[in-house]
Amino acid sequence: MNNKEQERLQKVIANRGGASRRATEKMIEAGKVKVNGVVVTQLGTKVDVDAEITINDQPVIDNKEKYYFLFNKPRRVISTMYDPKKRKIVADFFQDVEARVYPVGRLDYDVSGLIIMTNDGDFANFVMHPKYEFLKTYQALCDGPVSKEQIRNLLKGVIIDEDYKTSAVTARMANYNKERNHSIIELTIAEGRKHHVKKMLAAAEIQLLKLKRTQIEFLTDEGLEVGEYRSLTPHEIKRFYGIYHAVKRKGD
Repeated sequence: MNNKEQERLQKVIANRGGASRRATEKMIEAGKVKVNGVVVTQLGTKVDVDAEITINDQPVIDNKEKYYFLFNKPRRVISTMYDPKKRKIVADFFQDVEARVYPVGRLDYDVSGLIIMTNDGDFANFVMHPKYEFLKTYQALCDGPVSKEQIRNLLKGVIIDEDYKTSAVTARMANYNKERNHSIIELTIAEGRKHHVKKMLAAAEIQLLKLKRTQIEFLTDEGLEVGEYRSLTPHEIKRFYGIYHAVKRKGD
């Protein structure tokens, strides 16, 4: 009889700081997670909280100390902790960090900008959850002029993924370079579907050349060069939890 405390595998990994619950679920289904040397692919499997767990044969060790970083991801870097194609990944920039930190959400390979890195599974879980609608701001370099009507369409809402209507919280023309015939538009969204901003721009018939995320809620890229990261302050972490608790109270 097993008298040890047990929890769902994805929760144990998240609590140890191995990955967020969502990311863990994908890795379990892909057969990348082993418990005591045995591959587990069934979501919801309960394991001993002190079980030996590996992801891609790398041990997931319980890190008592929690780490939170704001990272300015370069383009052509994968927002995962492992890439079978051996491309550069976000983990490569955190080799000097004692804990195994992982990205909160993702940025496409060809998109630069801000992403939060942490080993706090609960924090990552609610920041990624669509219920809390954390705002993200992007700057898009576009080919040709962007009309006022196209900006209005982004604000009124466009159809992506065949039948899903989505709109920008804010959208504006930031600059137009007549010589290069390039526009820069800035838009803020509260959602996060795959390729969300790219699909919105395409639906508004705006030709995207380059995209970067410049802000996550109150966190900006000011003073943070591409490829650099900094620790979140205790006050910044509390502000995220403040938003989380406010939304949760409103929903109760």
